[in-house]
Amino acid sequence: MAPLKIKGQDFVDPSGRVVPLRGVNLGGWLVEEIWMTPVVREAPQGEGFSEVKDHTSLWNTVEKRLGHDAMIRVRTAWRDKWIQASDFKRIHDLGMNHVRLPFLASLLDEPGGMNWLKKAVGWAKQNGLYVVLDMHGTPGGQSGEHHTGEEGRNRLWFDVENITKTEEAWQKLAKEFRGEPTVAVYDLMNEPTGVPNPAMLALVYNRLIQAVRKVDPDKPVLIDDAYRGFETTPHANVAGWTQVAYSLHRYLFDAKSAEEHTERLKKDLPRIKELQGYRDAPVYIGEFNLEPHGNPQVLREYVQGLDGAGFSWALWTYKTVSPNGPMGQWGIFSNPGPKPALNPFKDSEAELIAKLDQVKTENLKMAPGLTDVFRK
Repeated sequence: MAPLKIKGQDFVDPSGRVVPLRGVNLGGWLVEEIWMTPVVREAPQGEGFSEVKDHTSLWNTVEKRLGHDAMIRVRTAWRDKWIQASDFKRIHDLGMNHVRLPFLASLLDEPGGMNWLKKAVGWAKQNGLYVVLDMHGTPGGQSGEHHTGEEGRNRLWFDVENITKTEEAWQKLAKEFRGEPTVAVYDLMNEPTGVPNPAMLALVYNRLIQAVRKVDPDKPVLIDDAYRGFETTPHANVAGWTQVAYSLHRYLFDAKSAEEHTERLKKDLPRIKELQGYRDAPVYIGEFNLEPHGNPQVLREYVQGLDGAGFSWALWTYKTVSPNGPMGQWGIFSNPGPKPALNPFKDSEAELIAKLDQVKTENLKMAPGLTDVFRK
């Protein structure tokens, strides 16, 4: 893999060739989002358990019932089966050139936790894919959303110790991957929507970028607009930051049709391109989907719109597994019919591990019509 750098509004390889990143998120693997995974959420009454809402409550429930060692074995089985080496080949064969890899900072505190990221990078390298390392959950949490690993925690901004821990986590990651060209970009914080104001966002990003640059002076980094609008993001050139791209996530949950997504994109593109010109940096659409109105032809048109604008992008998400069957096009792959849910309140260790076979992609089906959607 050739290392990528930022030159103006593009990612380029050492020859100067423009390399837009076109890919998909590996959601549900290292950050278990319960809404798109086959897990019983509701706790039985009178047994001392609480609802399973997120990564933390899922594994705390399993540990409370079955013990620490059993929890580790079940969690390892989840990770071993949700994403495998063959998945990276599937992604390459879809016409994509990278994966965005969500993970929690707490992964680095696990014994051998870094090895999961190293394994993913190795598989990506074998299949000609770049990796965007996406810290989906910071120490303390950056939004209070469930996908930070623990719903209701938004302490990054209000406890300097958490900011310091986030700096340290990124320095550890940068030390591990600074010489690895397969890791194309560091995505410093996913959707930091809990930030009190844009000034605080700029200050924390400045600390994180400076921390990374002490270890890795060259790797591109992403900063996120926190759904506050591209115009609220700091100007990297003014701040003295180097090798910075801007991440925007695009969902339209109030859309009445798939076509409304493309219409909104066409409407928004001139302003986004104008702001991109002011910042002279790449734009990366780090998450998007057309659900709840998935339509392969319109999705193809949407992707072509992003390509035409020169943006990099990563679809959310690679796969979903629901006890009730397919979830539209939220996942490129999903289970075509109902599946038995993992019940963290009732199932034995052996039952949980056995049920995890159903999440292997080989046991899922591609959503209809997506085979050629992502090819240029």
